[in-house]
Amino acid sequence: MTAQGSWSHYASPRHALRRLLVSCHGAGEQSGPLRPFSRRALPTRGLVYVSEGRGTYEEYEPRSLRLPVEGPAVIWLTPGVRHGYGPDAGGWSEHWILFEGEPFAAFEGTGLGGRLRPVQSLARPVDEAEALFGELREAVAAVGPRSEVAASVAAQRLLLAILDALDPVEAAGEGGSVVDLIARDAARSLSVADRAGGVGLTARELGEAVRTATGLTVNDFVIEVRLTRAQTLLAETRLDVGQIAAQVGYEDAAYFSRIFSRRTGVSPSVFRRQQARVQND
Repeated sequence: MTAQGSWSHYASPRHALRRLLVSCHGAGEQSGPLRPFSRRALPTRGLVYVSEGRGTYEEYEPRSLRLPVEGPAVIWLTPGVRHGYGPDAGGWSEHWILFEGEPFAAFEGTGLGGRLRPVQSLARPVDEAEALFGELREAVAAVGPRSEVAASVAAQRLLLAILDALDPVEAAGEGGSVVDLIARDAARSLSVADRAGGVGLTARELGEAVRTATGLTVNDFVIEVRLTRAQTLLAETRLDVGQIAAQVGYEDAAYFSRIFSRRTGVSPSVFRRQQARVQND
């Protein structure tokens, strides 16, 4: 595999666009025997579409995982999460975008990955990927409101094309992939054996399925789901910490606060001050 067509462009979309649309902050392509990197954290979301080749994705703190990547596949990058990735000695072909925006939640709800599923396999290559990245290259390199909207439209079309290319098991969403079913019941106080029985698997089979999809044990995955939901409630509601703890599965608010602080590095109250979208009257 030889490097060809490498390029990258960056942008700073207006704040209003970030609120209303999926805003594109950068895009690029490169291929060949690329040098892996480690311990980078991004201020925005990102995705890396690996159209061919093999490599590895890693995360460090607050959790440690290492997942294989084999094209066609997508790596989903979460803001603030220290990570690394790169191809093996044979190289790979990658296409990437940096983006953010509240509408991405709608795409996650239909099966696209994110914090809990950072690597997703695709059943086939993404349709019109080259054309879409051609549009992104032109739009992100330009300046002005029209180019920002054009980049946003191309980014959302790319997300939809990735959704269409997902492996059917990965795209099960509300239909019930094992990971989604466990996530749906994460707030319930259940043993691993009970969770496995609920999806028709043995505890060992469930553990293997969850680790393959997320790199986590079942219990660690449940904790990640609970804390992800807690972060949303802290940022977007006025519920007190005890109410949020109960909603995500913890009867003891003090224990929830200790888990939250240990996993995120800040207390629930500090997180709320930093991220709150609902202001107190």
